[in-house]
Amino acid sequence: MTGTPVDETILRYAVGWDKAVAARILIGLIGTAVTLFSGRSIFRRPRSLLVAILWLLAGCALVAFAVTPQAIIHFIISTDYALRVRLIIGATSVFVMMITLESIRITRLQERYALLWVATALVILAATVFPQALNLLRTVMGMQYVEAVVALAFTFLALLAFHFSISVSGLQSNLEKTARQNAILDARIGELEKRLEDAGRRTPAEK
Repeated sequence: MTGTPVDETILRYAVGWDKAVAARILIGLIGTAVTLFSGRSIFRRPRSLLVAILWLLAGCALVAFAVTPQAIIHFIISTDYALRVRLIIGATSVFVMMITLESIRITRLQERYALLWVATALVILAATVFPQALNLLRTVMGMQYVEAVVALAFTFLALLAFHFSISVSGLQSNLEKTARQNAILDARIGELEKRLEDAGRRTPAEK
């Protein structure tokens, strides 16, 4: 078996997955339940469509894992470790891009935030499709391929978090300013209402 050594528990299921009937049934039932509940949410709650789709994909993944033959699991484990990591990271990047584009349509995600997520996903996807692009980083920092990809993803996510922190700080300042303005307006409205009440209580002679 090529690649790095796998855990004994994973190896036991890889060579005896067909016989693990109880585990497969349990995973399949959990996946079926998640799929059914998320499917109902898609039709009943259109506002939470994105979350329901994510749960639906998770349920389908569990069901697919439960019915996967042992030969396929053994083949996946026997492949090169770096290739498996590249496929997982690449699929995750594509999934993030799809979710981001769908969020623009469903939740009205602003374009500037969507572009940040799409750019991050594209950079990580490019690093998986063209692994030689990370050779310079690997050589300078003395990293392995997986460590270089994680470092690249962490850098972009840190930049995203910093950008969101700036945006949240700006929103907080605007909220505080709006709250002060509302307090001033409420005080003025209260004063005007009091004057109107006083004017309404006066007798015609006093007017």
